[in-house]
Amino acid sequence: MSKKDKKSSKKSKKNAVKPVILLSFDGTIMDTEPAILATYRHIFAKYEKGSEFTKEAAMEVLDSSAFSMMKKYFPEQDPKDMVAEYRCYQDYHLRDLIQPMKGVVDFLTWLKGSGYKVGIVSVKDRSAVMDLLEHSNMAQLIDVVIGNAGAGTETLSSDSIITACAIMDAKFCVFIADSAVDMQAGREAGVLCIGFVHNRDKTPALVESHPDFMTASFREIRKLIENEPLWVAYPLTAEKIEDDSDD
Repeated sequence: MSKKDKKSSKKSKKNAVKPVILLSFDGTIMDTEPAILATYRHIFAKYEKGSEFTKEAAMEVLDSSAFSMMKKYFPEQDPKDMVAEYRCYQDYHLRDLIQPMKGVVDFLTWLKGSGYKVGIVSVKDRSAVMDLLEHSNMAQLIDVVIGNAGAGTETLSSDSIITACAIMDAKFCVFIADSAVDMQAGREAGVLCIGFVHNRDKTPALVESHPDFMTASFREIRKLIENEPLWVAYPLTAEKIEDDSDD
């Protein structure tokens, strides 16, 4: 590459419109797996169903709502009461097990200092997400939080991604998540998708969801964002953003 081409490339990067950076919460921003699994082990043991909490069940609860899991594994109990018990035990006994993912605080701090708008979409209640962000001193690094982003289901809705983009007046978006179902939502929303590899057991499914990139490091994600503005290949259509804003 000639000096002229290099200068032109640097100028292009500098003038590129910054994308909104959107992240899922569980497994990307926050490492909630230890607390989730420990809580389920407690509940299963308390109701004398410890033998039913197999490796397959453990994988299932990590990608499903507590309500649906209580209905499935404890049909004789009121699922609402079981969810309340689940949350109470986790809040009072395991809160300190829930920690930010390695490198995410530095990554979010860099994004904020570099002028990027940052959002979170989660199937959790917004209040629960905000509570954990504040507990971890990260709330000030996030611009927008969309809770209950599954549109009444257990999986992330692509509409929630579009909604977040509309709120932040995004022209482009980079979406970072750790699960195949979240990647599918990102692809349906038409944004650049980065698969974050935290749980190795989820890797095969994540590969099959065809993210644009996969990595286990926020440093690598930062490098990706700092390099060529690849997100410009995924413009958000004005019609869809405007339609979602009108809703």
